[in-house]
Amino acid sequence: MARPTASIVELFEIELPFVQAPMAGVHGSRLAIAVSNVGALGSLPGAMLSHDALRDELQAVRAGTTNSYNVNFFVHRHPEADPQADLRWRATLAPYYAELGVDPDDVPAGPARVPFDHQVADVVEEFRPPVVSFHFGLP
Repeated sequence: MARPTASIVELFEIELPFVQAPMAGVHGSRLAIAVSNVGALGSLPGAMLSHDALRDELQAVRAGTTNSYNVNFFVHRHPEADPQADLRWRATLAPYYAELGVDPDDVPAGPARVPFDHQVADVVEEFRPPVVSFHFGLP
């Protein structure tokens, strides 16, 4: 006879069966803390944080809640830079930059998301968050 599977409430040690989406670039520790403090699983998005910023955010979460929380990362390879393709995209978007008053030189080339690596793992190990999740693969 198969053992029953644990519910997410049991698995994540939370009171409410809700997991807050880790939205990279949209929120930080304050939302994760608030969600965890009401009994659901708050999630800190780590994909766009530098190592120092990740450490600061994890310190804030640790200070802000004693409840379970999640830290989420992207696991991907950086695409190879293609300067010609970047120039084509910028030329295509030039009318929109002008319309919206955006300086094309202020728009970074390439992705801002940092893939999970050994340095990130070292920061995570310092804090040992209750839950760690990944997008786009496994480390």
